[in-house]
Amino acid sequence: MARPLTWITDLTHFIDEETDDWADLPGPALNLAIALGSIVAWVTDHLPAGEPHTNVPCWRSPGRKRCRGDIMAELDAGSPGIVWQCPICGANGVIHGWEGTLWDRGPGLNDRQSTSTH
Repeated sequence: MARPLTWITDLTHFIDEETDDWADLPGPALNLAIALGSIVAWVTDHLPAGEPHTNVPCWRSPGRKRCRGDIMAELDAGSPGIVWQCPICGANGVIHGWEGTLWDRGPGLNDRQSTSTH
């Protein structure tokens, strides 16, 4: 079995306020951005308590066989990142730079910052 992969990602590397055409992204980068964005959307849509079992399927194919796992994800208590993992193949990672993106379904960034300082 292949070793699990750890992905440390920043969504702003895929898309930011200057990106106006998704067609400019290479296919693999676009697919990864959509998968990571789906994780962000799930986690931020289920705040504050959170439901770690997402509806996002794992995209890996270890041994050329599609992984059948669903991603588990939650906000990391020690950082602003979202941690995720596939319980089947072991792929895992941390997503940074998700705040304020089109996938962020949580309260507005200003609301988050003001509540975290009180």
